[in-house]
Amino acid sequence: MVKRLLALALLLASPLANALPDENQGITEFDNYRVHYSVIPSTFLEKKVAREYDLTRSRSVGLLNVAVHKTSGDDAPKPITAQVKGTFTNEARQTKELSFRRVQEGDAVYYLAQFQYRQGELLIFELEPAPYGDAKTLPVRFSRELYDDE
Repeated sequence: MVKRLLALALLLASPLANALPDENQGITEFDNYRVHYSVIPSTFLEKKVAREYDLTRSRSVGLLNVAVHKTSGDDAPKPITAQVKGTFTNEARQTKELSFRRVQEGDAVYYLAQFQYRQGELLIFELEPAPYGDAKTLPVRFSRELYDDE
């Protein structure tokens, strides 16, 4: 079980792991924070991992992962808890709320949301993570096209 948790954490939470193509992940930096995000078709997940985390694995379902890290001086960024809200807009200009759930594995903390999409459709994501204990939000906006390779 620990190996599966680690595999999911590396796949989803760590853009530094190079587990995903660069175009599927990103980092937005703020004064004392970094917001890491990645978007993949849910079919990229192993079936066992999807079952274990109660994630839908389908050609029309995507998975968004968000992690917030606190930065301070020369110390390595540390994962922190946050309240994550967000939406995505499809090409038909329909905006839908994302529902995130928190996952914690050891020191790693990340937030997962699943959403419906069509192959090759451009999606615009707007996120507002708010670190606990800090009054500010960390607005992040990015777009992605998803393709299922299965």
